[in-house]
Amino acid sequence: MEYKIRIATKQHEKRIRDIAKRLRREPYIIIPECKCKKCPFEKMKKIIDKFDDEQYLNKVAKGRDLLAALASTILITEDEKIPYIAFKKIGRENVIYAKRGKAKDEYLIAIQNWDKPNLRMLGYIKFARKKRINLFSLPEKLICSDDMPPEFFEFLNKKFECDEDEYISIKWQGKEIKVCGDGNSLMEMSQYFYYPDFSKKIEITIKADVVKCGKKCDECIIKKELNDMPSPEFYLKGRISDKKYIENYKNKVLWSIEKKKIFVADGICYGNDANEFIKLLNPKEWEMEEVRNILENETNAIFIEQPSSAKLLEKYGIDTAKLKEDWERMKKDEILSKLPVIEGGKISKFADEIARAYKIEGNEGIAKIIKSRKMDVKEKAITYAFLTAADSRKDDWRYSKMEREFGEHLVEYARKILNSDGEEYKKAVKNFAKEAGE
Repeated sequence: MEYKIRIATKQHEKRIRDIAKRLRREPYIIIPECKCKKCPFEKMKKIIDKFDDEQYLNKVAKGRDLLAALASTILITEDEKIPYIAFKKIGRENVIYAKRGKAKDEYLIAIQNWDKPNLRMLGYIKFARKKRINLFSLPEKLICSDDMPPEFFEFLNKKFECDEDEYISIKWQGKEIKVCGDGNSLMEMSQYFYYPDFSKKIEITIKADVVKCGKKCDECIIKKELNDMPSPEFYLKGRISDKKYIENYKNKVLWSIEKKKIFVADGICYGNDANEFIKLLNPKEWEMEEVRNILENETNAIFIEQPSSAKLLEKYGIDTAKLKEDWERMKKDEILSKLPVIEGGKISKFADEIARAYKIEGNEGIAKIIKSRKMDVKEKAITYAFLTAADSRKDDWRYSKMEREFGEHLVEYARKILNSDGEEYKKAVKNFAKEAGE
């Protein structure tokens, strides 16, 4: 990877010089803590033992390996100034270091960025690969171990842990790390260790509620689809982010369950029981037939944003306003078909008009007639009687004492008209008209 040379700022110079001073005081910090069967770092330690000899230190600094990078960095403490620094972009990180001697860049970066455990690992990969050892980089030390040290797991978990409801579960040696970052946490995590069998040792699952369970079914229709994870190949190779992998899983599940007959509202699955789903949707009378027809005849999954019959009908392109209009027309025709033609005088016709309006539109129908015409005393008494019989609101102050008293006398006759049809209706109208003085 190419690097660029820049003039060192005071901040950059101080950072590199502080690390160099620490390494002069504590050169052994670069030696990993050994928890493996045989420690392969004894030879490295013996070389560092001789660093008190300035001549020997200068000799080591002429090499190209990690110890050369250490020695040349320690010698920076003797420089009056660091005029220039090297700059590299590694992943999403801007890395600076001072070019010294012939040591390879990865070793200089590892030593001079010792406080960054991921960059520190750059100096040990080749050695670990050659010696076939596992290395784990923590904030203040490296550990050589056959298996993942518990303290390293704690470090990773703290650094990458996810507190969201949807996440990728990475299980390693019986321990779980939850991740849900914008990047690929698995790849970012792997910068902190060398463990060749890592991808073979881990178990990856996704925890995301594509749909939640809203009804206890005898057997979950989509159980297989919910447990069907997308291939982790691209994720393991670092080609997709955590969130993209989770999204892929959710899309895969949705695509699979679209072919199943289930009802889902607001992300909650209610199985395939049409009657139960109808109760949830609570359709209006004029919506019921169409809603039932959709639920019983649809062979694939139905997804709606919220448990609403209107949302279901909208999804299937059904005009609810027209549906209501057609239903009201049908109900009106049905009601009127049960009422015979009334022959008689003015009172009979008026009582029939009010009764029909009520049967079609309820109290609102009576109110419309009252508003639409100018009435005499008898007609006002009749409307008062029908309003009382229908338990509708009456503004008593609009009626005279005589109108109210006459109307109260006619209430039971009016009630019989409202509660009857066919020949009974005709008879009730006739009796009402007679009692009203026709």
